[in-house]
Amino acid sequence: MDNIMPRHVGIIPDGNRRWARREGRALYEAYMKGYRNVVRVTEYLFDKGVDIVSVYGLSYDNCLKRSNGEKSIIEKIALFALRDLRRRVASRGFQVRVKFLGDPSIFGSRLAREASLTAKYLDRGDKTLILLVCYSGSWEARSYRCVTPPSLLLPPVDLIIRTGGARRLSGFLPILSEYAELYFTDTLWPDFSIEELEEALEWFRRQQRNFGR
Repeated sequence: MDNIMPRHVGIIPDGNRRWARREGRALYEAYMKGYRNVVRVTEYLFDKGVDIVSVYGLSYDNCLKRSNGEKSIIEKIALFALRDLRRRVASRGFQVRVKFLGDPSIFGSRLAREASLTAKYLDRGDKTLILLVCYSGSWEARSYRCVTPPSLLLPPVDLIIRTGGARRLSGFLPILSEYAELYFTDTLWPDFSIEELEEALEWFRRQQRNFGR
């Protein structure tokens, strides 16, 4: 039991804007700190033996409803993040696949081009990072009515971690999450630590997973 690890972990990194308000920091700084925490948590999970990490970067509604000022900040962070991911994977000396779900073109053509370049550059390896950008389950259902939705080509999610206090999934991979264990925490994403991540993994190990039986 002690060695059980989820194969596929989903992360809903909520709370960046509230962290900025609480700490009196610029929104750009909050999102950058949030991105660096995504990298830290993802690398730790891969090192622990998790095969797939799916991160809810931007929901479909985020891409439509955020203010132009905030969209500009998010775009700058996202463009930096995608270039930084390519550099990090190369410098660590191992290979990671990066896949995208959603429609980044809604957020802007530059982000869509950078996402495509990143997916082509990081296309092999035993570990997979799924980035959900301008995604929701309802968007995917509408967009892939006559073909298999791309999320269904992935293994189911075993553990979903949502920070920031909300107890909902907000359209995160609804079919793959059917039997996922849900770990909710009030901690804002920039403050989510490796210690609390270990608590979430230990909590997962204690769950009785019946899969409908």
